[in-house]
Amino acid sequence: MLEQQVKMRDEKVIVWCIAILLLQGFHVRASAQVTNLPLPSTGFCESFVSPISYNCTEMMVQTHDGFLLAIQRITTSNPLTVRKGPAFLYHGIMEGGETWALNANDDSLAFMMANSGYEVWIGNTRSSNYTFGHLKFTRKEKEFWNWSWDDLVKSDLPSMLQYVNNYSKQPVYYVGYSQGTMTALASLSEGSITALISKAALLSPIGSLKYITSPFASAASYLFVDEILLLSGVAEFSANSDVGKRFLDITCASSQVDCRHELISQITGTNCCFNTSQISVYNKYSMQSTSMRNLAQMAQMVRSGRFSMYDHGFWNNVKKYSSLFPPEYDVSVIPATLPILLAHGGNDALADPNDVAALISKLAGSPQVLYLPKYAHADFVMGTNASQDVYTPILEFFQA
Repeated sequence: MLEQQVKMRDEKVIVWCIAILLLQGFHVRASAQVTNLPLPSTGFCESFVSPISYNCTEMMVQTHDGFLLAIQRITTSNPLTVRKGPAFLYHGIMEGGETWALNANDDSLAFMMANSGYEVWIGNTRSSNYTFGHLKFTRKEKEFWNWSWDDLVKSDLPSMLQYVNNYSKQPVYYVGYSQGTMTALASLSEGSITALISKAALLSPIGSLKYITSPFASAASYLFVDEILLLSGVAEFSANSDVGKRFLDITCASSQVDCRHELISQITGTNCCFNTSQISVYNKYSMQSTSMRNLAQMAQMVRSGRFSMYDHGFWNNVKKYSSLFPPEYDVSVIPATLPILLAHGGNDALADPNDVAALISKLAGSPQVLYLPKYAHADFVMGTNASQDVYTPILEFFQA
């Protein structure tokens, strides 16, 4: 045990030295390194929905802190379809609403639900490709990126769900993936969206990251790469930017990560059914920017093993939370009467089965569980069999 601790300490020192070398001359340029990738010239509906003859409307939701979120409403054009009410789909980290519409219309959840009669609403975070921006700040400004996952919990998701509720006059059938499950669980524990959801299906659900087995995510977290970049003044994180390349270089310097082979398996676990024919499409839309603080909060959860709010450091925590440590989101207070489906995989290195089991034990109710032993994290939205293995059971769960 002592030898292992010494080895970890020595490796951390080596990696920090590499990080300092990589970041030399970067600190003074950090504000200029915030990328401003141009948004698509056409809207979400025109790009993904209208070409296949569904009704699609672009709408905008303003959060209390000034972000202008994109939200899309999709319905079938078949007048004979029996209407089933509103459904809300929320994507994972470094993604946008495109997640639900990238495959063929009989394999994408958004279109499957529209075909079944649901009024489908696509949610987008404040940093996704189709956000409308901010009332005061542009994407070039560091202030635009001054937020963490807590802000999605307290602002983005409640704002979007309230908008849908005001429009449709009904609670929604909720589907979240990865960060979209974390956000829902935390918001439900805060009580801000409980009345706005009738049923919830959570894919690759994350209620903690204590048992995470992802070599890449573990190495990045325990080497404090997030703190290195934050101290360097990084506000926006993009995997395709200079920041992303430095992040990759620093993490790959760890002996835990084998960056010579397929990187996605080092992050998500070995996916059984990844649709390789769509890899160029997935790469285009699944590497969107997020805030550095959002990524840092995930790393904090890995290190602490807690499902907690952003850790600002002891003294700032006392100022903000009146506690040395950030408070946890208490999922045990989620009403037992809320029907929940948890779909998770045996090879998922991010939503590890042990973490899912811990989540289930904390919930007051008895969620329905869909366990797919061969599935890893990306299979739930990018798998060739996801429409049969995952989406069809979701529809059955909602219609039961």
